Amino acid sequence: MNGIYLFVILLFSWIAAVYFLSPYIRKSKHFSLFGPAIMLKFVKNRGVIESISKKFPAKMFSRVSVIIVILAGIVALISLAYSAYLASFIRPSQAPPVTEFLGIPGINPVIPIGYGIVALVISVVIHELMHGVTAKRHGLKVDSVGVLFFIVPVGAFVEPDESEMMQADPVVRRRIFAAGPGINIIIGVLLAIIISTIMFSSAVPMHQGVYVQSSDTTVNPSIIPGNEIIAIGNYTGNNVTNALINSNLPPGTNVSVSLFNGKTVEHVQAMAGIVIISTLPGYPAANVSVPSNSILLSINNTEIRNETVLADVLDAIPPGNTISMKVLVMPSHTVKTYNMTTTSAYRYYAQYDPSANNPAYKGYSFIGISISYMGITGYQMGEIRDLIFMRGFYSNPVEGFIEAIGLPFYGFNPVPSAMADLFSVPFSPLIFWGMVNTFYWFFWINILLGITNALPFAFFDGGQFFKDTLIILGRRFKALSSEKVVNQVMYLMSFLVLFLIMWELIIPRII
Repeated sequence: MNGIYLFVILLFSWIAAVYFLSPYIRKSKHFSLFGPAIMLKFVKNRGVIESISKKFPAKMFSRVSVIIVILAGIVALISLAYSAYLASFIRPSQAPPVTEFLGIPGINPVIPIGYGIVALVISVVIHELMHGVTAKRHGLKVDSVGVLFFIVPVGAFVEPDESEMMQADPVVRRRIFAAGPGINIIIGVLLAIIISTIMFSSAVPMHQGVYVQSSDTTVNPSIIPGNEIIAIGNYTGNNVTNALINSNLPPGTNVSVSLFNGKTVEHVQAMAGIVIISTLPGYPAANVSVPSNSILLSINNTEIRNETVLADVLDAIPPGNTISMKVLVMPSHTVKTYNMTTTSAYRYYAQYDPSANNPAYKGYSFIGISISYMGITGYQMGEIRDLIFMRGFYSNPVEGFIEAIGLPFYGFNPVPSAMADLFSVPFSPLIFWGMVNTFYWFFWINILLGITNALPFAFFDGGQFFKDTLIILGRRFKALSSEKVVNQVMYLMSFLVLFLIMWELIIPRII
């Protein structure tokens, strides 16, 4: 069954059950409702919070957390606004599945159930525990602790005395709400440092070739994804990348390729040349039915040995001219020639990626083909190593953060076993890579949990944090001294956050 349908069925079944059982739940001493979630309360197990609060410097930590949450809230709002902006240019066919927006292991296809559930539950427990420890350290009573259920156990909760919380100084209350997302973000940062330093230095590629992430096996059936290309003809090591970008091998000819699978090296024959993976409907190549899985041999009798040559040839031809393109059709090994009238690259970008368009593209020819050399999509081993160990943080923090969060969407975490086999590690690979994956998912869940809760949205910690910040500012600025004004600003900000989220979800599916 499709994951989204299963989620919807479980969600509505749970809500219906909670609704019908709500009269009985409200009468219970140990159960209560928190929206559609059920809280299992324990009033005798508060000693852990009291013990931790006596030893942990919660007051100092909460002050630091206030700064962290302010910065995280700004980052979250900017990221949300930018994502909504980018969503305006995504076509329905390019829109990611809705399930990828749900941070639920098993429903979101990129979150592994095992790593995901363990990381989520423990991270939520720590989050809530820090709320309670901070409240206790500031002299507030903790009424109960317990487990929060929403279809499955999703973590723990700490319930400070409501009347004391409402009467507390907003400075103190803001610190309490900041402590939860603050501890998550700090844990995430510490784990990122461990992964990108200690774990990074412990894993060394056995060869310096190119990892094959995907391959057109119709053209080159011997090149299997998950292997490493350590040689193409005379190109070896780091120079394999040069072979894939600037090859000087005649297209359609056989070349010797050496593959490493983590244990042995295999020598095979493969076909050189640019492979046409697919054609774009409505554009020149598709209009004349150029077949996919074919090797591009020449354009206007100019041999196309690499992507640089292809770009130079097309850029030199004004759009609207007729060209002759010769291809080697696979697997039949027949040579065919196709005549087509080029269009402009400007037209393509105007339709599919307006934000990247440029008036200069009006002079560049475009034929609408998706290509890769030898049909291979891959990464240099040094690049793979930097990616999976999140080294991008140190060269470009913003881009590095986006890459780190995106690893599951690239298929790089949990680290595929075929990829892991290409590295030398200091102890049992099973244990080492299990640690890498575990640390990564604790980083991923904690960072996203912390940043999400920093959003100034009514149902998140950031909502009350933002409201208390407005109250504190109201002591200096008369315009914010009214409770009515504070509430209106809070509602406006919550609406803005909800609007941006819904825009990102809906717009790409209707434009």
